Amino acid sequence: MKTHPQEPSRLELAQLPTPTVELKNLAKQVGIERVLLKRDDMTGLEISGNKVRKLEYVVADAVARGADTLVTNGGFQSNHCRATAAVGARLGLRVRMILRSVDADPEWDGNLFLDQLFGAEVSYHAPDVYRAELDNIVEQAMQEERSAGRTPYFFPVGASVPFGSWGYIRCVAELVEQLGRETPVDIYCATSSGGTQVGLMLGRALLGCDNWRVLGVPVSDSVAYFHKYLRELERATVQQFSLDLNPEATPIDLIDGFIGDGYAIPYPEAVETIRLLGRAEGIVLDPSYTSKGMTGMLAVLQDQPSERLPVYIHTGGSFGLFARRDLIAK
Repeated sequence: MKTHPQEPSRLELAQLPTPTVELKNLAKQVGIERVLLKRDDMTGLEISGNKVRKLEYVVADAVARGADTLVTNGGFQSNHCRATAAVGARLGLRVRMILRSVDADPEWDGNLFLDQLFGAEVSYHAPDVYRAELDNIVEQAMQEERSAGRTPYFFPVGASVPFGSWGYIRCVAELVEQLGRETPVDIYCATSSGGTQVGLMLGRALLGCDNWRVLGVPVSDSVAYFHKYLRELERATVQQFSLDLNPEATPIDLIDGFIGDGYAIPYPEAVETIRLLGRAEGIVLDPSYTSKGMTGMLAVLQDQPSERLPVYIHTGGSFGLFARRDLIAK
């Protein structure tokens, strides 16, 4: 069933809807009244996390265009790349990954182990080269695939493109079914590649959830960067799908101060949040996204008590924690 008349075709890859559960032990331990968790870490096993919601639409477009090869990029422990590799294996599509890595031959652990298991072709690029030459690296990969007689389809890190935004428009539709449109809700999420927050913003507006708010916790770049970038992605999605929305309908709310020293660099408070969720609820957070986002949300709820219902989007990433076992002391 479509969530909106303009919704594009999708492949049913994820286990949806994901449950929304109350974290009673966590709320008691941190001294807040209520907090709910949208368990998008349960969208599947190999494809667990938020990325598969976006891939349902992006890969549908790739298949419709006759692609037989998916080309994408990300960090060497990218959840998005791992999910893409699993989807490619499931659909019989070749997957080629362009990964950013300080180590020219990183240890096969966490998501990277699964990339290899699923048969993706992987290349590693030093961070400075990756930043400066990514467009050229992608174009070279595309040309090599075409020269080999294949039909490649490229999409960037996080599948955070207009097609991908529909994944979290659909997530809002699920939340409406689970919570009711009349309940005042604050939806929190970690924000990095941006597609999750933009989809939530658009879903809130398109589905008439006027008393809901969407609050992103940046985990990779500055608030100023995200105000600009999220608006660009939102406008591109509105334009591409002819959505009857203006920017006033999709406010951008961001919670600053929880990036730490940078993207994918854990810090003590976020590591403690990983321990807290593990011991209080038996739930696994990851060191790059969900732990930082949850740390930001809990800080807000403790400092600014509200009668609104807080719901945190667990965007997955559990495999990434396995590659950072050093963070959790015995």
